[in-house]
Amino acid sequence: MRTLAEDIQVAVDYHGHVCSGIVLGVRMAHLALDRLKIDNPLEYRDLIVYVEVDRCVSDAVYAVTGCTLGRRRMKWVDYGKMAATFYDLATKQGVRVVVTGSNFPPPGEDPLLFWRDIPDSDVFTVQDVSMDIPKEDLPGKPLLKIECENCRERIMDGREKKVKGRVLCRACAGEAYYKRI
Repeated sequence: MRTLAEDIQVAVDYHGHVCSGIVLGVRMAHLALDRLKIDNPLEYRDLIVYVEVDRCVSDAVYAVTGCTLGRRRMKWVDYGKMAATFYDLATKQGVRVVVTGSNFPPPGEDPLLFWRDIPDSDVFTVQDVSMDIPKEDLPGKPLLKIECENCRERIMDGREKKVKGRVLCRACAGEAYYKRI
């Protein structure tokens, strides 16, 4: 595994700047990978990560683990928390790492220097967890493809809704995040 400093640099290069989220996300990933005994996450294909925020932390976790949405090895659950669950499909072990400290660097202070000497135990809560991941959410090709009876768009992996006997996508079932103009 790369060193913490190497992974911070990779995350900064990907994200575009250094900030507390990048430093904390890299540290979270290192903590979890150590706990799960995963030495080379970039080549390990049985790791799935659930990130709970769509901010800098997620970019850092990607940079360290190589887990992406497109490969179905990263999942985003919108809890708005600086937290992530790292789950090893092979060993069925999981660990959730949460940023629990409330002390953040003041504006203008270097986040690398601020976080450098603060021990993990003062920043993170680490919890062993179990998970039941539906087969439709696992990496690999889609298990099911079905067409919405209204808009005719393709729906994959059990995301369809049954409404009054019709198979609909979530948007046509009234759950759209957008409005058609």
